[in-house]
Amino acid sequence: MTEEDRQRIAATLRQLRTDAGMTTTELAGRLGWSQSKVSKTELGRTLPTPADVTAWAQATGASDDARRDLLMRAERAAAQATEWRRELAPGRRRKQEEIRRLEATASVIRVFAMDVIPGLAQTADYAETMFRLGRQIGPEENLDGVVAERLARQQVLTDTSKRFCLLMSETALRRRLVSSAAMGAQLARLIELSTQPHIDLAVIMFDAQERTHQYHSFAILGDPATDDDTLVLAETLTRGLAIRGPEEVHDYLEHFQTLREAAISDDALRAQLQELLPAQPQAGAARSRNAPD
Repeated sequence: MTEEDRQRIAATLRQLRTDAGMTTTELAGRLGWSQSKVSKTELGRTLPTPADVTAWAQATGASDDARRDLLMRAERAAAQATEWRRELAPGRRRKQEEIRRLEATASVIRVFAMDVIPGLAQTADYAETMFRLGRQIGPEENLDGVVAERLARQQVLTDTSKRFCLLMSETALRRRLVSSAAMGAQLARLIELSTQPHIDLAVIMFDAQERTHQYHSFAILGDPATDDDTLVLAETLTRGLAIRGPEEVHDYLEHFQTLREAAISDDALRAQLQELLPAQPQAGAARSRNAPD
C-alpha cells in the first residue's frame, strides 16, 4: 500500500465527518473510540480496518455507494491477505461463527471445493477430520466445539429463499480422508442434498470436457444483482483472502460459471454417487462366515 492510498482513505473519512457536521470528539463518542484514534485516522497515521471503515460510514450517514467504495479500498489497503496467525488467533470456532453470519445475509452462496467436500455439505466425521488435519494456530481449543459450529452453519441450507451452488471435483469424492463407513455416510449426505430444489450440487468428473483450470477453492457469498455486498473468500497455506472489488468478484462469478458448465448434477450425479457408496455385506454372507464349521 502506498502513502497516497493511505492519505486518500484518510481524506475521504475526514470529508464524511465534516459533511455530517460532527467534531472528532462527537464521532469518537458515537464509535466508542478515543478522540486521538479518530484524529490519527483522519491524518493517515493510523490505517483503519475494514470494520473501522464500516462503523465510520454508518456513524456519519454515508451513502451505500460511498460505503462500498471505502470498504473496497480499506480491504485492499489493510492487506488483501490476512495472515492465518492473526485470523485464527481467537480460535477456529470464532472463525466459523463469523462465516455463519456472512452466509446468513447472502441471497446466493456459491462454493467451489477443488479436492474436498464443501463445508456446508460435510458430515460431522468428515468435518472433524478436516479440522484435525488443518491449521490450529490460535489457542488450544475443543475440537468438538469447532465441528459443532461448522455443522451449525449448515442450518442456512434450510432457508429455501436462498440459492446454493456447491461444486467440487471428483477428487473430493475419491479421497479417503475418513473411514469407508464414514465416507459412505458422507456420500449419502450428498445424495440427500442433491434432491433439494434450491441446492445445486455438482461435480466435475475426471472425464469432463473442462473449459478452464481449477486454480483453487473459493466461495462467493452474495450476488451483485441482489445483495448490497458480495464477498469472495479464498485461502492459501498462510493467508486468507477477502475480495470485494467489483471487477474481481465478476471474474470469480464468471470463473465459477465456466467450472460449473463442465460438471454433472441431478440424476447423473446421484448415479455416480451410488456407485461410490461402499458395498454393504449381505446378511446371508455374514451368517455363513459366522456359522460353525
